Amino acid sequence: MKKTIIALVAVFTMLIGVNKAMAVPEQGYISVNVSSEVELVPDRVDFSIEVVTTSKDSMQKAVAENKRISGKVYEDLKKAIDQTNGDSIKTSNYSANPVYRYNNNNKRTLDYYQVTNNVKIHTKKITEVGKMIDTATADGATAVNNISYSVSKYDNECNKLLAETAKKARKQADSMAAALGGVITGIKNVNGSCSMSGGSSYPRMMLMAKSAAVGAMDSASAEGNSVNIEVGTKTLYSRVNADFYIK
Repeated sequence: MKKTIIALVAVFTMLIGVNKAMAVPEQGYISVNVSSEVELVPDRVDFSIEVVTTSKDSMQKAVAENKRISGKVYEDLKKAIDQTNGDSIKTSNYSANPVYRYNNNNKRTLDYYQVTNNVKIHTKKITEVGKMIDTATADGATAVNNISYSVSKYDNECNKLLAETAKKARKQADSMAAALGGVITGIKNVNGSCSMSGGSSYPRMMLMAKSAAVGAMDSASAEGNSVNIEVGTKTLYSRVNADFYIK
């Protein structure tokens, strides 16, 4: 029995010694947080054309008028975009509702019928957006909404900027280590991310109701353009957080 106990104690002592030998000593490390940015010119745009029609008489008349105008808008914008290059046009929302008015006694009375068709356009023909809006206005569109520019090669630009930022992070860590009399021996942890900012551009003026749009177009034609849209640039940001081992 004593021999067994002595043997177990010896094995336990040996295991403790092995664990101590295998234990990795804690290393010091340096943490750096580095950011970079670059201005990019958008090469694609998304925007919505809205066609609103009303009728005092019936929903059918409002629907028919909306169908006529929307059909013309679709036809002309399909000619303006390049579907072989990824451009597209589609209905993003369609609604048909009666509109009521209320008197002082809160009594509801039917006022008119309203039909709304929102047409979403995606195109790389950025310089043609103003002309597209002009065309839609001439066809009877009543508003343009949500003009948003973007960069098609976002992932490539992000990866390139992250690589540059990672190099900056390593250079900063090397400088810090040298100042402390040490050197970088490895990477403990690293993570990075990208984000894009930059306001969307909007037309100089909202398109008006069809009855007034024709006059607006005639006046704008004399000036050469009915809307003034600036593409501008968007800023791509990258951030790298890294921990480097030092000795």
